[in-house]
Amino acid sequence: MSVDIQHILSNMQAGLQDQAAKVKEATKHRDNFAQNIAKLEAQLNETKVVMDELEKVEEGRNIFKLLGPCLVLQDKEIAMQTIKNRHSHMSSELKKTEDNTKKYSEQIIKEQAALNDLAEKAEQIRRAIQQQQQA
Repeated sequence: MSVDIQHILSNMQAGLQDQAAKVKEATKHRDNFAQNIAKLEAQLNETKVVMDELEKVEEGRNIFKLLGPCLVLQDKEIAMQTIKNRHSHMSSELKKTEDNTKKYSEQIIKEQAALNDLAEKAEQIRRAIQQQQQA
């Protein structure tokens, strides 16, 4: 096999490996964001339960917030505002995370298509080289 053919095959292999690495990296990012979605959804549900429970509390009743190992007395309005802010923040984080998951899913499709195209071209080149060598 001539040096030029070996060089061509080596470059094809390197290109395929680089493209496969891009697919793998995008998949890793997407999977991490998907895991974060599950965590954020659980936290959001917990926050919603706390909001629902706070709404049931009658005026004048004591509300306590767990701060480390201590229970601290807290005003209902302040507690509601704090939990609503937390809920709002988590909702926006969830939206960003879902957007990032979608972005990486789209990138995976694009990178996988590029990998498939490279593999197809590599196969065509291999066939052409085989035919040339057989001739």
